[in-house]
Amino acid sequence: MRHWTLTALGLLATGATQAATVGLGPDLAARGWDQLDFRGRAPAQFAATPDALSIRAESGVSVLWRSLPRELADASGASWRWRVGDGVPPTDLARRGADDRNIALYFLFADDAGVLDDMPQSLNAALRKGRALVYVWGGAQAGEVVSSPHMRGRGQMIVAEPAGGGGEGWKSQAVDLRADFRRAFGREPGPLVGVAVSADSDDTGSSIDATLADLEIR
Repeated sequence: MRHWTLTALGLLATGATQAATVGLGPDLAARGWDQLDFRGRAPAQFAATPDALSIRAESGVSVLWRSLPRELADASGASWRWRVGDGVPPTDLARRGADDRNIALYFLFADDAGVLDDMPQSLNAALRKGRALVYVWGGAQAGEVVSSPHMRGRGQMIVAEPAGGGGEGWKSQAVDLRADFRRAFGREPGPLVGVAVSADSDDTGSSIDATLADLEIR
């Protein structure tokens, strides 16, 4: 069993409420991030500074995943900044094979607290024992809640920024994770165990040039 500390995972505590800035780079692997690519699909490209993640894809798709320390299991909020220069057009996020999006930011919640004694070490393991609340820059309608066509009922997406925009600079997000989870799944969330970031442009053959920065969990 591994017990991570905030500093060991590149998380910087910022106050008594146990807020933590999620370290991104410059070495993603050293910060605990694993990249998941897909057979037969061009991978997305991720590069990071300590506080920002550059995301590029040319008709490609990939997911970055990392587990979180148990000190953040009861976190209820998150904030970040993101921007999209080049991006995909609006798509039907509920339709498998036609659901490209510029950025998807996943928050993985376990179904019950027992998982804290054996934390999942992969995205698939986290989904087998939990659910993903996913904030998306993509789709067509802001605020829409869409069931993921890939996660068999264990993933719900919220359109934070619709596709079609981009090039207009940074946008800031601040969310109530647990309230949004209840709205999306109709049940209480368990402990927060991981985060992931994806870019997906293979269905539309589009280019993505985007950045995620200043990700904080509290």
